[in-house]
Amino acid sequence: MFFSHKRSNIPPLSSVKLAPEMRQIQAIQTQLDRIESLITAPLSIEKLALDASMSYWHFQRTFTAMVGEPVGRYIRRRRIAHAAMRLLDYESTLLDLALDYQFESHEAFTRAFKNELSVTPSDWREGRGSILYPRHREHLTQAKLDQRYKNMRLLPEIVSLPSTTFAGLQSRFLSATSDEANNMTVIPNLWNAFFERASELQNLTEGVYYGLSENPEAINLARQHPDEAIYLAAAQVDPDAPVPEGMHSWNSVGGLFAKFEHQGPVDTLGETIAYIYGKWFPESEYKEREGPDINRFGPRFIPQSENSLFEIFVPISS
Repeated sequence: MFFSHKRSNIPPLSSVKLAPEMRQIQAIQTQLDRIESLITAPLSIEKLALDASMSYWHFQRTFTAMVGEPVGRYIRRRRIAHAAMRLLDYESTLLDLALDYQFESHEAFTRAFKNELSVTPSDWREGRGSILYPRHREHLTQAKLDQRYKNMRLLPEIVSLPSTTFAGLQSRFLSATSDEANNMTVIPNLWNAFFERASELQNLTEGVYYGLSENPEAINLARQHPDEAIYLAAAQVDPDAPVPEGMHSWNSVGGLFAKFEHQGPVDTLGETIAYIYGKWFPESEYKEREGPDINRFGPRFIPQSENSLFEIFVPISS
């Protein structure tokens, strides 16, 4: 069974020599520099991820963890910063700046500018926002990441797991890396719907459930939003077990996983995810491989309790 995993022969992380070149930090910094050099050009997050040799999903989470905000928000704020400086030279109209920095209209530019700096572009130009500071250009260093995660020490167990089948209800959602994130609404509602139907699944292990997240393309669905992912609220089932109507089954390919434990309320999960992608992955010798992330919820999971605990399994390769 999935939860009776075996330890691999990989040495403990304390004995692993960290990569001196810090490949992921350099990969993200390269894309930060690319954003800066192409700030007036159309920018595709998919292309940035490809250039960083990461999946879209992994790039989004790694960027957010290292930089402190999602890719799209960082790009928009840097465009506003550049536009704010150009406003002071009086050589460009507001419409010119809006179009130069990839805003659809003067109105869209004005809204974004005011959301960022709390004044309109016209007020900024007249000096009524001069004490405000636009989003600075980011320069990543190991020291910055060490400072950001100085109070977190999450050393995972590296485990080998067999291929496993899960069945349950799935839904599209916008992850926490999106400006339009709805994960904290969609996912709880999905679990409520799943528990109403969980008894339809055969041979369940009572009190043990799994949450899986994956890219739409990985399960042959068309992406409807750039920041979209698919979540499955599920239980482990036999590979040949019938899947009730309206439910879906996913297969997790066996292999190596990094098993982390998240302790605390579920709404602090973002801090753990940020640590995994912003601190642990860059310093480890492992890479994320294809496959869904898997959360295992057992008897100790109490969503809003400080003592709540559940496990996070991230597929990795050495």
